[in-house]
Amino acid sequence: MTLADSPFTDRLNTNYVPSHSEILQIRALLVEPLGEIARIDAQIEEMELALTELKAKRASLQRPIDAHRALASPMRLIPHDVLLEIFFACLPSEHNALIDPAEAPLLLGRICRHWRSVAYSAPMLWSSIHIPSLDYHNTPPNILLGLQKFVEAWLERSATCPLSVSLSDSSVEFDDTFKNLSLVLQILGVSRRLRYLTLDADADFLRPILQLGAEDFPLLKSIRMNVENQPISTNFLEIPTLEDVALRAPLFTQPLSLPLPWSQLRKLHLSCWMQHDDHAEGLTVDGALDLLRRCPNLEWCGIRVTQYLPHSGLSHTRSPIILPHLHTLALSGWNLYLEKWIDLVAPNLRFLQIGDDRIPPSSQGSLSVVLDLSRLTSTNLHQLLQSLPIISHLRLLESESHDLGRISLDDEFMALFCPPHNLCPILTDINFCAPATRFSDAAALAFIKARMAMHPPLQRFHAEFSRPMESDIMPELQSFISDGFQVNLQYHRSEWAFRARDGLEQQGLFH
Repeated sequence: MTLADSPFTDRLNTNYVPSHSEILQIRALLVEPLGEIARIDAQIEEMELALTELKAKRASLQRPIDAHRALASPMRLIPHDVLLEIFFACLPSEHNALIDPAEAPLLLGRICRHWRSVAYSAPMLWSSIHIPSLDYHNTPPNILLGLQKFVEAWLERSATCPLSVSLSDSSVEFDDTFKNLSLVLQILGVSRRLRYLTLDADADFLRPILQLGAEDFPLLKSIRMNVENQPISTNFLEIPTLEDVALRAPLFTQPLSLPLPWSQLRKLHLSCWMQHDDHAEGLTVDGALDLLRRCPNLEWCGIRVTQYLPHSGLSHTRSPIILPHLHTLALSGWNLYLEKWIDLVAPNLRFLQIGDDRIPPSSQGSLSVVLDLSRLTSTNLHQLLQSLPIISHLRLLESESHDLGRISLDDEFMALFCPPHNLCPILTDINFCAPATRFSDAAALAFIKARMAMHPPLQRFHAEFSRPMESDIMPELQSFISDGFQVNLQYHRSEWAFRARDGLEQQGLFH
């Protein structure tokens, strides 16, 4: 009898308990199939052994084949100049080269002797470096010394090329004990070749660099500094070749007194204040506007207002701020409050941000605008929107409330975007963020229908409400949605929920 004819088939996979005689019968049924499995296992073992032998033979043939193919590899025939172009394309484009053996340029020297020779003899491959943060108190001195020599060798390979160097250090304490091991010393030796310099560290750590003069940086075009802890001297910023400056630091002087070549700056990112023993004086709104007037060649600008003073309005009695090349402008700071919109002439402006949300600039559309309504008055907002008719993307949000000039995004405000007013005539994307959003669902529907009838039609509508839904407008928008219109409506929901553990924490009071 075989298992196919087993009398126990209808009892398999059940809870049936066989009798002693049935157990003997089951064991007798399994003798033949178990023997068959043993024979099959033996055959499998023989086949696996044969397969292992075949794989070993194949590998012994493949090794010399690969070696001969390598001799005829197209990479060996690439001209030296083409190989260098490939190497240059391997370098990072978003940041300086890293001290990482898994990335170029160090990786290029690990492939073969020829590539190492080509890479190490090309100074431009070594013309940028990022020096990372180190824990000087816990890193063994021999490691610090080894890294110092490594960076020194890296910079020597760059020969006489102009350099791009970024240095970061987050040491909690840095004192004279580590002075001779500091990687800042490497920058001192190449200061006259620096073209781009980024520093992010404590003032004590950077002091050797900050003590240099403008004559020590004859090629420097860009300097970016984030300095913590202590005020810094800014005499070294009097560098006539500077075009790109980013400075976040406490100073010994007023930000308006920085010795920068304002008239030739193309990029400016300023977040600094004058630090006294008992208080700080920062940059006011009027001061920020004065800086804009000093920089007629700006292309990118981010200024953080670090001190609040009532807006004097003096800037409105002067000529307009004319920035013909400006494409990005971000004004931020908790002390920022614009009582009147500035008279700005910037025909190439493509991104404007008022507030602190750190929204990356968008290259879409004619002009993208992000406005924190808590930094503006209602009149000011209308002036701004009217002065920028090429706004295509608009985001309105509110980080905090001001009692004076509080802006309400109500039905009346929404009507300004519809005929006959037609505010922002080429608007295609609008985003309202709670709690400022106070218009009704009916006003939202009227707005969308009016804008869809205009040219260009609205493409995206996003609104966050701090209230429940009043009426469902989505069915009336389906025809627009089927044509590609994107709409996202988010409402506040106060749903009741049963919570089984409520009150448990109070019961301990009665024991």
